Amino acid sequence: VVADEPPDNDRFVGRQRELAVLDALLTRALAAAGGTAALAGDPGIGKTRTAERLAEHALARGMTVYWGRCNEEPGALAYWPWQQMVQAWLAGADNDTVRRVAAREAAALAEIVPEILERVPGCEPAPPMIDAAQARFRLFDAVASFWKRAAAVAPLLLVFDNLHWADTSSLRLLEFLAPSLASSRVLVLITYRDIELSRQHPLSATLGELARQPGFERLRLAGLSRAETAGVMRLAGDRALAPALVDAIHEQTEGNPLFIGEITRLLLQEALADDAVQHPATARGSRPLRIPEGIKEVIGRRLNRLSDSTNRVLAAASVIGRAFELRLLARLLDDSDEQRCADAIEQALQARVVDDLREPGRYQFAHALFRETLYDEIPRPQRSRLHLRLVSVIEAIHADDLEPHLPALAHHQWAALPAGDVARAVTYAERAAQRADRALAHEEAARFYQLALDAMEVGSGFSRIARCALLNALGTARSRAGEYVQAQQVFKEAAQLGMVSGSAQEQARAALGFENASWSPGGHGGAAAGLLREALASLGGAEPPLVARLLSALARALIYSGEEEQAAAVHEEAVAAARRTGDAATLAETLIASLSVRWRGERIAQRIEASEEAYRLALSAGNRHLVLLALPWLTFDDFESGDLSRWHLHLDEYERGGEAMQLPFIRYVSASSRTMHALFEGRFADAERLAQHSFEIGNRMPGLDAAGVYGMQMFTLRREQGRLLEVAPLVEHFVNSNADANVWRPGLTLMYAELGRMPAAREAFDALAAGDFKAIARDGVWLASITYMAIVCHALGDAARAAPLYRMLEPFSGRNLMVGTTIACFGAADTVLGMLATTLARGPAARRHFEAALAMNERLNARPALVRTRWFFAQLLLPDPDPAQRDRAAELLRLAHADAAELGMQSVVASIEVQRAALAAAPARLPAGLSAREAQVLRLVATGKGNRQIAAELFVSPNTVANHVRSILAKTGSANRTEAAAFAMHNALL
Repeated sequence: VVADEPPDNDRFVGRQRELAVLDALLTRALAAAGGTAALAGDPGIGKTRTAERLAEHALARGMTVYWGRCNEEPGALAYWPWQQMVQAWLAGADNDTVRRVAAREAAALAEIVPEILERVPGCEPAPPMIDAAQARFRLFDAVASFWKRAAAVAPLLLVFDNLHWADTSSLRLLEFLAPSLASSRVLVLITYRDIELSRQHPLSATLGELARQPGFERLRLAGLSRAETAGVMRLAGDRALAPALVDAIHEQTEGNPLFIGEITRLLLQEALADDAVQHPATARGSRPLRIPEGIKEVIGRRLNRLSDSTNRVLAAASVIGRAFELRLLARLLDDSDEQRCADAIEQALQARVVDDLREPGRYQFAHALFRETLYDEIPRPQRSRLHLRLVSVIEAIHADDLEPHLPALAHHQWAALPAGDVARAVTYAERAAQRADRALAHEEAARFYQLALDAMEVGSGFSRIARCALLNALGTARSRAGEYVQAQQVFKEAAQLGMVSGSAQEQARAALGFENASWSPGGHGGAAAGLLREALASLGGAEPPLVARLLSALARALIYSGEEEQAAAVHEEAVAAARRTGDAATLAETLIASLSVRWRGERIAQRIEASEEAYRLALSAGNRHLVLLALPWLTFDDFESGDLSRWHLHLDEYERGGEAMQLPFIRYVSASSRTMHALFEGRFADAERLAQHSFEIGNRMPGLDAAGVYGMQMFTLRREQGRLLEVAPLVEHFVNSNADANVWRPGLTLMYAELGRMPAAREAFDALAAGDFKAIARDGVWLASITYMAIVCHALGDAARAAPLYRMLEPFSGRNLMVGTTIACFGAADTVLGMLATTLARGPAARRHFEAALAMNERLNARPALVRTRWFFAQLLLPDPDPAQRDRAAELLRLAHADAAELGMQSVVASIEVQRAALAAAPARLPAGLSAREAQVLRLVATGKGNRQIAAELFVSPNTVANHVRSILAKTGSANRTEAAAFAMHNALL
């Protein structure tokens, strides 16, 4: 009986459903709607073979396919799968194509593929960066841009095979690339063993990130059906086999293709399949047929059919890795007759245990399980000796350039322990870590630093200072990888060890690292301040530059601890220490590092003086990096002071410097600044586009709250457009359900007031106003929060709370009110001060502020701010008994209405129209000198309403109503509310 036959001329069986899904993704990618697909499953389930089949389909449809194969051995290079793909692209592209596609990114790409510089004449390596996060963003952005440009030439399928073995840095790069795929002609296919994954495995986090992207598809390969099993068996044995044997193997293997194929070959080799074909019912009689219970048993029996010599050769090859070089293998075996090695490999090739690779003299095991089985069977002492000998062989062969082989040397030295040389294991691990850091593979660097520390534990004779230095290096690598919590733990241990060992320098380094790992994610600075103080005490004034750095860090830590006054004092001490060094760069760095201390209005002049000095010092020192650190503070000062011509000059200089040094962070800050300017001028369509652009840049940069900045810019935009109702449910839910969202509570309070929800505004305002608004943190958005509170305070007519708000904002008179450094701007501070002065019934001061705000906002073309200034100024002037002032109020309302309508400020337009209608209907002059608001209150008094009812109707506080009633009684000469009602009726106010 002949088993089921597969289609003729087809060496691939099954997976029709999965391939149909993947083919659909190819179609989308060809239409510039790419994405990511994942093939998961057990070892041997056919992930790679299915990927190869898809690659055939892609080639047939005009796509180009590149493979990045991940090695299971830990000694593989960082970014290895990416290197393979870029190198393959370079090998197949002519020079014109290379220049057209890769010239712009070549300098950054050279970090992982140095040979690209040879293909782009005149291109130099990218300049080094002090900031590791920006350097890595530059690399990642270059890789993503490169593949997008390459896909414009020809659509691409990028295959990452066995991604569970990839280095973590490669995974982070894949996460970075994924969001850009949706608009590109690129399909990324990954394969991985899902049984390898735990929650702690780096790939688990990557899969979570990929799953959030559009166009992601995850497919888990299950076992083949019984008919498909028969097809695989026929292909493996080149013959039809008995159905009974098919049934038995399908049941035992659960349809695993590798298992099926290897069992079939094994049975044919052992001549057991013939019995099954001839006597399927009695095959277990004379020659018992036992199907192996697992794939490793199959592999073991397959290997047993090879000669002892071949098994020894293959065992040694397994120590090298899945892929190996014949020359290296022969030296490892200490075999002067390389031909004997080649003969063994030839036998393994014929048995389909080993496959040829494209490069001459290079081979790999047909499946990783062959290599794993052989490696696991080597006795530990012999395995240790082989690893140790392999180190010597690599050193001998590559003596001229060990750098690319440092990861392998570190791995093999470690694997040789405890029999190996512990000191050399530590040295190689440290050198491999430093190489990974230079390649911006910070996760790999952390792994190797940890390897060096673990190696130290195996041996003895290592000093505490040496261990402390390694801990500091490990903490730095973890910080650069964005693993801030782990970094803090490492730095804390290093600081304690530095203190115990008497190394003040390493202790200081640990304290600085801890503080950086604390403030980068926005954490509290208390613990960092403690470590910094201990480090300063240990230094005892030695090494002034280091003291200045510690003091600057301490000032920042105190800011993040809420200790403002102490931070200011420490900052002055830091600057004094930096001046004593006599070094311009040290002083500039210190001034820049502590500029955040000077947020408070009373310190504006000091902040401007410090930023100007830092800029001059950086220029004089010829330090471009420090110049670029000082420039954003100058642009902030320019915008705040209202010198926009100077702001444009400094921002242009900043952008040019960022492009020259290829600093992606500068692109983000510049884009955010331009968004702010568009909002400031009322170019709302531009602002929305620019906000999205800056968010796309910043969202993929570690350590940035790009989402928070984007949220505040969009909140500002929707407020100006009168569209807060659209976002109200989302903002309210976010703030009320998120304990960490306190920074948004002032914005929520403003939203309530602007939407007319005055009871909710009052409740939220009272909660924040306690203790003169001490609940509002003195951080980068403190000024915005206080401004929100001032606007709400005016809407509520709360004179008691207006006084402290006025004191807080008065130092900003004559300046613009900024949200952060580059988020948004309210326009002239005098508008808000005028509103508060109105609430406080300080008429002359209010007029003075509004006049100043009108002049400043007109001069700067701050159109939305100018609309609001005119509107609120008109409200002050409307009750004035002087007809000229009332005429001016009407003109201000007319101008505000015209501009608001043109800009699309819907809610302001509606409010002004109501006011203009009321103005038109109101008598030319109110009796007894009553103001318009007092007349309004008097009408409600005349209807019999009490103070609380009037307050609810007018959206003001009962205290405000009581003040108005007292004034009404005094002006009208009424003894009580009844007489006041009679006055209203007599004067036709009803």
